Amino acid sequence: MKKLNLNNAMTIYEETLSCGLRVYLAPDTSRHNYLAIYGVRFGGSTLTFTSPKTKKMTSYPSGIAHFLEHKVFEQKDGKDPFAFFAKSGADVNAATSFDATRYYCYGTKNFKENLSYLIDFVNAPYFTDENVLKEKGIILEEYKMYQDIPDFQMEEILHNNLYVSDDKKQDVLGSEEDIKRITKEQLYDCYDAFYRPSNMFLVISGNFSEIDALDVIKNKKFKTYKEKVKVKEVKEPVKVSKELDLLKTHVVIPKIALGYKFDKKKFGLSEIELNLYLNMILSLTFGTTSNFMQEAREKQLLTSCGYEWEDEYGKNIKTLLIYADTTKPDYLVDMIKDTFQNISIDVSEIERLKKVWISSEIRMMDYVSNVGNSIFNDIVDYNEPILNRVDLIRKMNKRVLDQVVSNLDTSNCTFLKVLPEKEN
Repeated sequence: MKKLNLNNAMTIYEETLSCGLRVYLAPDTSRHNYLAIYGVRFGGSTLTFTSPKTKKMTSYPSGIAHFLEHKVFEQKDGKDPFAFFAKSGADVNAATSFDATRYYCYGTKNFKENLSYLIDFVNAPYFTDENVLKEKGIILEEYKMYQDIPDFQMEEILHNNLYVSDDKKQDVLGSEEDIKRITKEQLYDCYDAFYRPSNMFLVISGNFSEIDALDVIKNKKFKTYKEKVKVKEVKEPVKVSKELDLLKTHVVIPKIALGYKFDKKKFGLSEIELNLYLNMILSLTFGTTSNFMQEAREKQLLTSCGYEWEDEYGKNIKTLLIYADTTKPDYLVDMIKDTFQNISIDVSEIERLKKVWISSEIRMMDYVSNVGNSIFNDIVDYNEPILNRVDLIRKMNKRVLDQVVSNLDTSNCTFLKVLPEKEN
């Protein structure tokens, strides 16, 4: 096992098995609980790749990664993983994002048994025409429920208007038509293409022994694959697909959504450095203590406001999404755009936020779920855990921040206004 040092405060053990599976172990016996995450680099934005059967580049229905996540819980012996973990004193669940799928269990006892079963059920797919048809009904009900939620509608439209070629145009849940046409053969294709050890990883944190964990993992039989699956490479243009849109739905207070696209290469920073600086700029410019937020409150312009960044490791585009509930949507959008054009951040603000972030990073290690999820997210975002985030934060400075600000080209933007159904 290779020892890694997380922020000079915690030891992480890393090992890559002969089958290609990467394992990251963060034991802390001072805690009472543990979190085990079995991750797959396969999410909603991967829809075109070489079929393991035909060896030809093939496009698959949107939503298939999420559908597959549901069906992995189906076991040939009829056992229910949820029932197993409940009886074993643990919680189990799964989640699919644009970039990855995770299966995880969280418990306080029976560590070896629960880790063993987590690996077993994910590694044993069982799809039939009948159970796939049954699942379609369940997922279509989920789809209809989300279609009635204004925030979901807004996000779906925003992604479609932002992206030109990237499969993020399609929601992780998929379209109704695509959900209906998913077959068991397509599910097995996706499983065989991506649910292979070289494309998967295990992250475990909390109260367990690294020796016990590796003992369980190494006693499992993992399939090995000779051929590699090629995913269609997409060069996403920095220009948005559609600049303006309007949605009328059942909201009481109007909403706005802004989407910005940036070319990552223009900033000349590593992925982690760029993310840190962009988040610092957004936090100080639009955060709860910013001048923007103070003015918006004084003028009673908004009731809520938030932002998030989206991008994929190795891809060329970084995307910013800004959402707000506001009584004056057009005025607020102009205010946001004007704020972007006049970003000015003092050294004192940078140093203050650095202290907050460093404190947060240190406190994070007190929580088992935070440690495990942070390592998982780093592997998805950067292909490896970021061990020196505290040091990277300490090195942040105004010179580089100003350089990033100067390269923030906000001209590639889409704006969605959401109004009450009866409003003109």
